[in-house]
Amino acid sequence: MAVDMKQIVRRLFDEAYGKGNSSVFDEACDPAYRGHDPVTGDASLEQAKQSAKGYKTAFPDLKPLILASYVDGDCCVTQWRMTGTHQGPLMGIQPTGARCTVEGISIARFRGNRIVEDWTQWDAFGLMKQLGVAPAMKAGQETWETRPHA
Repeated sequence: MAVDMKQIVRRLFDEAYGKGNSSVFDEACDPAYRGHDPVTGDASLEQAKQSAKGYKTAFPDLKPLILASYVDGDCCVTQWRMTGTHQGPLMGIQPTGARCTVEGISIARFRGNRIVEDWTQWDAFGLMKQLGVAPAMKAGQETWETRPHA
C-alpha cells in the first residue's frame, strides 16, 4: 500500500498545532526524527513535541491551513499558514492579544510511512513585528539595499 505523505503531514499539522495533540508526533515521526528550524534550531522528536505545545499554549486558537503540498520521491513539501491570537507566553514574550498570521514552508523526508527529518522556513520576523517586538521600517528609511557602498 502506498504511503500518503501529504495526509500524514496534514494530520500532523491539524492534530499537533490545531488541536494540541502532540502525541501525533509519535505516530507520524520516526523515533530518530530530527527537525531543523531557523528559530528553534535542531530538534529531537521530544523537543519538536514541546515546541508544538509551546506554540499551542501561546496561541490557544491556533489554526493551521495547508496552502499547497507536493511530493517528490521520499519528500513532501508543504506550504502552510497559521493564524491565532497571542494569549500565552512565547519565547519570553508576554501575551499581547495580537491576532497573528504566519506562513512557511516545510520539507518532510520520509522513511517508509514516517517522517525522519524535516526542514522548516517561516516568517519569524513577520511574527515578531505582529507581536510588536520588532522594529517596523519607516517609509523612506534607508535599508542595506539602498545605502551607498564604501
